[in-house]
Amino acid sequence: MSNYEVIKGKNKHDHYTIHVPEESVGISYGHFEIWDRDSGGFVYYEEGQLIFEDDELIDFDGIATLPESIINQVAKIRKVTL
Repeated sequence: MSNYEVIKGKNKHDHYTIHVPEESVGISYGHFEIWDRDSGGFVYYEEGQLIFEDDELIDFDGIATLPESIINQVAKIRKVTL
């Protein structure tokens, strides 16, 4: 079972929760959720998987484009090469 560092935050239009795995060797998986603030997720809600290799975010799945707010938060604690 994986342990995660949980990041919760918000920006002008969205709330988000990011789960970054604590593993640092090999492939590991995290995930994220992002939703609109005004309706609490009724207008839009997105979630997806984050794929890490050796502490580096290398890919994602679940949506076409990873939101900048998610990338910026992950980049504060891990290397990002998408």
